[in-house]
Amino acid sequence: MKIKKIDLLYSAPVEDGWRPSFCRIYTDTGLYGDGEVALSYGAVSHAAFAEMHDLAPLLIGMNPLEHEVIWEKLYRQSFFGLNAGPVIFGAISAFDIALWDIKGKYYHAPLHELLGGEQQRRVRAYASQL
Repeated sequence: MKIKKIDLLYSAPVEDGWRPSFCRIYTDTGLYGDGEVALSYGAVSHAAFAEMHDLAPLLIGMNPLEHEVIWEKLYRQSFFGLNAGPVIFGAISAFDIALWDIKGKYYHAPLHELLGGEQQRRVRAYASQL
């Protein structure tokens, strides 16, 4: 299985300034996965989308089930990767989320099983900055 195409979507801003960036990674088998950059406010949302745009071509032709190989490539072969920061990690994160989506569909398994199995029956709700 290989990554054949990546669509990027930079949504229209809503009233409070929230403007998320999304990606959809397509494979040659018809499977696809969706991801999002969690940097959706202010000027950083523009930077996050631009970074996704720069990184996307590096994924074409790769095996989407090889998360670590892809993560290392994005980290080491991108211009700002080794200097890191929230923008580059946000963009890598969006692609990583989409790859996990593909992997779950490929193995017909929920993500918690792919990550090692259920640990708790209940989880307390957590509110982030949103």
